[in-house]
Amino acid sequence: MAIRMKFLALLCAALVSAAMPVRAAEIVPDALATVQAEVAKRCKTAVYGEDFADNVDFNNDRLVDAIFNLGAVNCDGVPGGLCGDVGCPHEFYIQVAEGGYFLAANADLYGYGMKKRFGNMVLELKANAASCGRDDDQYCTMTIRVRNARFETISKK
Repeated sequence: MAIRMKFLALLCAALVSAAMPVRAAEIVPDALATVQAEVAKRCKTAVYGEDFADNVDFNNDRLVDAIFNLGAVNCDGVPGGLCGDVGCPHEFYIQVAEGGYFLAANADLYGYGMKKRFGNMVLELKANAASCGRDDDQYCTMTIRVRNARFETISKK
């Protein structure tokens, strides 16, 4: 009976710890400096292209957020050296009212755009066809609305 109780206690503890988030999103004072520090760990010499950073309110809270396209980095003399077979890493940082930013999402993309739909900004992401459940060589275009820090897919083509 005592062994069964210990087992149940351990099982309950494991379930509780599994249900808890690993850790809260870390607030950083400067998203640009944070991303550049990450790039510096991967590249000895990094040259940042014009479309590396985009400052835009993509979650419609009237605070300017930041999107970083790591494909615009010339890493050790290789243009797009941080890209892979399914696109280039993009990082989406949301600014908080108290000051600072947190990393809300990252994705390997072939590109993105911003459009205004029904008075709100939405992201149009170009991703690998597998993102739309296909196996062809065409892009998957996803329209994403961001509410607070939640990314909601509106459509996939």
